[in-house]
Amino acid sequence: MKIAKNIAATAAALCLGMGLASIGLNAQAAGSMSGTLNAQMVLQSGCYISGSSSTATTGLNFGLLDFGAQPSTFSGVLTATASGGAGGAGATQITCSPDVTALSVSVSGGNNPGQGGSVGTGSRALKFGTSYLPYEVYSDAGLTTAFPVNAAALSVTLPGTGAAVALPIHGRINKTSVNAMPAGTYVDVLQVTLSW
Repeated sequence: MKIAKNIAATAAALCLGMGLASIGLNAQAAGSMSGTLNAQMVLQSGCYISGSSSTATTGLNFGLLDFGAQPSTFSGVLTATASGGAGGAGATQITCSPDVTALSVSVSGGNNPGQGGSVGTGSRALKFGTSYLPYEVYSDAGLTTAFPVNAAALSVTLPGTGAAVALPIHGRINKTSVNAMPAGTYVDVLQVTLSW
């Protein structure tokens, strides 16, 4: 009997010891660790049409040089700035990162370069049917530096602030003829490239 009690006590002690040992093993398995996690984002240098959600770089809509509506007997000077581009209503504006302090801008000669010289002055021309109305495009609001029709680029200085600025393309019609022209909508298409 005494042996059986000793065996039972020993077995109980072993079980208790094993239970405590397993609690100890579980306590040793829990732990913690710490370290660092880096975060980053790369903002690339560039420009986009203000208000546009597109990140496209080709086929962009820079808007319309709208000289308005005039009687067919109109003569004189009209000016226009680009409006209604991909960013929506109002003047077409571009936003560039602050590190972009100059743009290289080129404007094609359009579909009718050199036409309409008997009606007015300008290296490009709006067309309706077989009639042409010459006009010019400039890189500055003062209309002093015209874009070449061969699409050679002009440099345009930017403020370097990251704020939106007007697209640096300004149009001018100078109709010198007093003769009336056929009534209709005169149009042209210019290809514009901005580089930085």
